[in-house]
Amino acid sequence: MNLRQIQSLEWARRPCSQKPRLLLLAITAAFILTLQIYVHMRPACSWCRAGQCDNVCEFPIRDHISLGVDDAELPVWLPADSDVTTLSAGEYPDVLTAVILMHGTKRNGKDYLCSMWNGLVKHVGLEHARSHFVVVAPQMFRRSDALWRPGELFWDKAGNANPTRNWKWGGNSTAQLAQSISSFEALDRVLFAVHNRLVFPNVNRIVLGGHSAGGQIVQRYALFNDVDEQLQHNGVQIDYFPANPSSWTYLDEYRPVLAPSVTCSSICVNTSVSQHKYEFARGGSGTGATCPATYNDYRYGLQGVVVPYISRTGGAERARSRYLHRNVTYVSGSSDVCNNRQDTTCHECAQDDADLDHTCEGYAQGWCRMERAHAFAQSVRRHYGNDPALQHSLLEVPGVGHNGCAVFQSKEVLTAMFGPTTIS
Repeated sequence: MNLRQIQSLEWARRPCSQKPRLLLLAITAAFILTLQIYVHMRPACSWCRAGQCDNVCEFPIRDHISLGVDDAELPVWLPADSDVTTLSAGEYPDVLTAVILMHGTKRNGKDYLCSMWNGLVKHVGLEHARSHFVVVAPQMFRRSDALWRPGELFWDKAGNANPTRNWKWGGNSTAQLAQSISSFEALDRVLFAVHNRLVFPNVNRIVLGGHSAGGQIVQRYALFNDVDEQLQHNGVQIDYFPANPSSWTYLDEYRPVLAPSVTCSSICVNTSVSQHKYEFARGGSGTGATCPATYNDYRYGLQGVVVPYISRTGGAERARSRYLHRNVTYVSGSSDVCNNRQDTTCHECAQDDADLDHTCEGYAQGWCRMERAHAFAQSVRRHYGNDPALQHSLLEVPGVGHNGCAVFQSKEVLTAMFGPTTIS
């Protein structure tokens, strides 16, 4: 007797009462499998990563910043056609503005460097960009990355449960070296490098931007660093541009009041999000209501901060008071509205949400990145009230999805960073 005959015999022997239930389970499983295949076969929704960009440039210069960490140096990328070929030597009296751009989860710093440089050149012209700007893209490698070289600092792969080692949250570099350094301290060293008066005697402004995971570290660095005041005292203004991060670090335990569920007509409709004024209450709501003990833990909030750099720079209370005086522009793409888990059947195309944070703590901040950005910007204003010292604003970039290159080449962001274009 072959296998098929045995299976048929087993089916025949089952009680009649079990057969409809088993048949229903089989049909349900087949339906789910068919739906999954359909979802994966659908073309990608064009708006999820929408936006025009040019991230091709001559292979950037690889430079290094000494950190005093077991002879490991922080790699940084510089434009190949800039006058500045290293941060540690020469003298560039014509450079007035330093631009520092953080990469995202893919750790593709040279691509971000090219994106920012091409946008800057488009906005101010090549000669002006070459002589009056220094553009730097720090690189937070893993040891397994193809471009990593021995002697360069690297970070271990760290999940959500280990903020002390995750570079996006200020975590320390690898434990494989005798010493390690916070990613926030690494950024400190980059800022000091472009403020070195022997090399850049006239730099009076630093623009620090980042997209996605880069937006996460930039927002948290703006919150926790203690370098800003030192540089301001020396006549240098720092402007922060966190763009489209998957989560934000809230200043208190209040979160936006969200609907308990969403429909195709209500989930992250950008015109509605742009105009919505959020109410705030303690604890999460909607899908984010199921983690009352952890929704405000650090990286999502300031509860239980365990990153050593943050403790060294004064902790949560000091961070709240400093953040009021930081110049922060929250950048949000108007098409960064995709959620491939909640919005699976609303469109004929498949949504690519670029690894949106789908944790309960993330959902306590909103259903998509655009909503999370708008809600967070409003929460900051709610937290500080009408304090005239607050210099935070929200900048919406029309027609741009989760696309860092398009964000930093948009006329809206370039104008906010550098003023009106000088190219006719």
